[in-house]
Amino acid sequence: MKIKFVSRMMLCVAAAIAMTSCSIDDEPDYVTYPDVAYGIVANASPNSGDLYFYADANKVNNNALNYGTAMGYYNFYTGDRQLSIKNAAGATIVSDSIALQPNEFFTAFAVNTFDEIELVTYRDSLEYPASAHALVRFINLSPDAAPISVNTPSDTLTTGLEFKEATDFISVPGGLYDFTFKDTATGEAIYTANDMEIYEGRIYTIYTKGFVTPATGSNDTFTAEKIRNY
Repeated sequence: MKIKFVSRMMLCVAAAIAMTSCSIDDEPDYVTYPDVAYGIVANASPNSGDLYFYADANKVNNNALNYGTAMGYYNFYTGDRQLSIKNAAGATIVSDSIALQPNEFFTAFAVNTFDEIELVTYRDSLEYPASAHALVRFINLSPDAAPISVNTPSDTLTTGLEFKEATDFISVPGGLYDFTFKDTATGEAIYTANDMEIYEGRIYTIYTKGFVTPATGSNDTFTAEKIRNY
């Protein structure tokens, strides 16, 4: 069954507003709220600084979105929208169009290096997980990574995941995981996210960011971040 929900925190602003500044965060209770689309915004662009997302002329995140952080879900008017990202000085650095349907969920990322920054959107197909399971999607957002595989000690969850490519939502038992990200061609381990808690009944996006080979003096090494979609 498809999830149709919005956090009670989203109801803090009337539906007439293009989007709210209220995040679901860890709010456990959800209510239906029709004729609205819902979006998460995330900054996976190394050395990008503080970013602000806009939908047409409306600012989405009032607080600066730093590298490696995400905010939402936010409420959005449906229809044809223009998403854009501005820097701290208010200059538009990238934009893209998106058609939003009622009760549709999406996540919009700032990706790639700041000099080549892109805005990439992924549809969040939220279905209730099976009993005692969670759903996890993986996205490769490391600009210099070759196609990667994602492994647990006992299983290969995906292989050959290219830059900006996302998996479907994968059903896994709830529990504590060590996710190892490997170069698919060589089998060499790039990074392991240890002790990542995946709660049953939840839905997550795990995305990679940073550089396999960072520039001299850069601390933006290859790592992984987790977003809770539900």
